[in-house]
Amino acid sequence: MNAILDIKGLKKQFGGLTALSGVDISIEEGEILGIVGPNGSGKTTLFNVITGVYKPTDGKVSWRGRDITSLAAHEISGAGIGYTFQQAMAFPGLSVHENVQIACEHARNTGRPYPWTTPAALLAFVGLTALADERAGVLPFGSLRLLGIALALATRPSLILLDEPAAGLNDKETATLVGLVKQFPGHGISVCVIDHDMKLMQMLCKRLVVLDFGSKIADGPTQAVLADPKVLEVYLGGAL
Repeated sequence: MNAILDIKGLKKQFGGLTALSGVDISIEEGEILGIVGPNGSGKTTLFNVITGVYKPTDGKVSWRGRDITSLAAHEISGAGIGYTFQQAMAFPGLSVHENVQIACEHARNTGRPYPWTTPAALLAFVGLTALADERAGVLPFGSLRLLGIALALATRPSLILLDEPAAGLNDKETATLVGLVKQFPGHGISVCVIDHDMKLMQMLCKRLVVLDFGSKIADGPTQAVLADPKVLEVYLGGAL
């Protein structure tokens, strides 16, 4: 496999606080990569730097060999990197179908086959057809999560970043999410996911990266990483 996203020496400081400290990470074509770590370890900051929400203090982000470190967020999205936020981002007064339609109308022209050519096709894929006419603002939480994924997919990404997609979901909703995300690589979409649910991460990810206080402390096959003494120490008394 080939790296589509390559991060070298990434640093981000907020005043005297170092949120990221020289992080190196690569994401491979067709991979579902997991990033884990305690609260405050730098996970969401990493996503925000990748997507141009924050500019790094130092380091470089390359997308398919192109330096995108200084690009604006909309340019990075247009290059093919999608992002779902911890808080669902939708127009609450519009219907589910209207939300997805707006996102589709602003989709980039990828020049490659795309499996969901209409809003209806995207809603069918994420399982929201029956709720197409409902206002987004009254959706159950699990359905709102699925809408967020549909909106990200509507931008036609080659890589999608999922920030705690299972937060607040019950076991059935989590299983639905896992089944959905596992299909992404088959549609030409690589995945990088942050979550605290280790069962979810073990089901989804063959490789994990662990951050702690802004530094990468482990990177490798999921089961090996979860058995690493440094990782066990970080999570002592926690999810592991």
